[in-house]
Amino acid sequence: MNNLYNWNLAELANACNGKIVKNSEKPLVGFSIDNRKIVNGNVFIAIKGENHDGHKFCNTAVASGASAIIVSTLPEKLEEINASVIYVEDTVKALQQIANYYRHSLKNTKFLAVTGSNGKTTTRSMIYHIISKYHKCQMTEGNFNNHIGLPLTILGIEPDCEYAILEMGMNHKGEITELCKIAEPDAVAINGIGPAHIGILGSMENIARAKAEIIESLKSESKIAVYPAYTDFTEIFKEAGKNCKTYSFGFDIENDFTIHKKELSDGINFSIEHCGKECDCKLNLDGEHNILNASAAISLCVALNCCSLNDACSSLADYKPVGARLEKIQRNGIDIYIDCYNANPASMTEAIKTLEKCKSPRIAVLGDMRELGDFSEKYHRQLGEQVAKAGIELLLCVGEETKYTISEAKKYGMNEQNAIKLNSDDETAELLKDNLKKDTTVLFKASRGIHLEKIIQKLWKDVKLDLH
Repeated sequence: MNNLYNWNLAELANACNGKIVKNSEKPLVGFSIDNRKIVNGNVFIAIKGENHDGHKFCNTAVASGASAIIVSTLPEKLEEINASVIYVEDTVKALQQIANYYRHSLKNTKFLAVTGSNGKTTTRSMIYHIISKYHKCQMTEGNFNNHIGLPLTILGIEPDCEYAILEMGMNHKGEITELCKIAEPDAVAINGIGPAHIGILGSMENIARAKAEIIESLKSESKIAVYPAYTDFTEIFKEAGKNCKTYSFGFDIENDFTIHKKELSDGINFSIEHCGKECDCKLNLDGEHNILNASAAISLCVALNCCSLNDACSSLADYKPVGARLEKIQRNGIDIYIDCYNANPASMTEAIKTLEKCKSPRIAVLGDMRELGDFSEKYHRQLGEQVAKAGIELLLCVGEETKYTISEAKKYGMNEQNAIKLNSDDETAELLKDNLKKDTTVLFKASRGIHLEKIIQKLWKDVKLDLH
């Protein structure tokens, strides 16, 4: 990550409570944790993880142009290192401390944070799409939304940025609290709650409370939180926001932003009402769930006074979906929905609803949903019931847990010949070839670890997939 901020070595060491072991007096610009992506002047931070130790690549990083390295284990031949060296006890913590220090140096930048069980990447990119029409802004790129990716994102914010839009992911209690300590957001949005990571967190309420940490981080009335009021956890969000200004969005008229659904035939059409004014919004997207993603984005932008309600709604007219999130492409008269970046029960439900409305014949190529723990069988069976009731003509499943999906689909009426459990990418691709005729609609959806993109690329080599 690179920006225009020129660091002083003493300042850098002070930011991370580090000790300067060697000073090469080389200029310092930008940071990297990947020795393969070093740009001249970068500070290389040697991250030590469970399966990877960046300390092994310090010499390579310096040879590639790094001006300094931050380490928790000193190099054996320190005198041969042609770069400054800062020693710290924990390089991950050092990265986070440096990011927080830099965040405070950006006096004219508002930091916005987004989380949610499904669609947070879409919501984040919608917020960026709206604000970027009126202000200079930057956002999280790819999946840089965890304890390492988030500080790297912050360190890539340019000094003249007006709005920094950060995505925050989590799979356990307390994780968002730690991310908020690094970013100290000025405004936040929760776009929705679903059973993602329920195998780790244990219940939907626990998921909601973990997400609510993003609101609890706001300790001033000058800070803003937007939350969904169409779930069972409205009171949790209200309580979390007792120290800041909160705005709710949902379908009931008592919300601060009220959604009015309209026809879903040609894209998505809805309106949103706020302070007595109602504006229409049209999205050239599929998936009714995107109404909620868009509403969260619009609500936050308007609450921040980034733009008017009308401008926020109209700005989304030319919004394009993030890659591999219910992304629609066409090949040889076949409609292909690619949604294989991730999957959980709620996002699977929305994807099946979208496929149900499509032209026949319809094929669902589904894989396991991960991190469901003891709830896995329940939700994979539920998925099979949904597919059968939606009338999907052909169900192809890969992964161990989808055996329950196949079983339940047959129980609810799918013909045995049309509900098939497969064991390899090649086998799945070959079977699909025989069924992909003109006017077919096919959906690919699974958790990232299933790698459905391999099947897609066996069928359509020209399809470029953005899986960040």
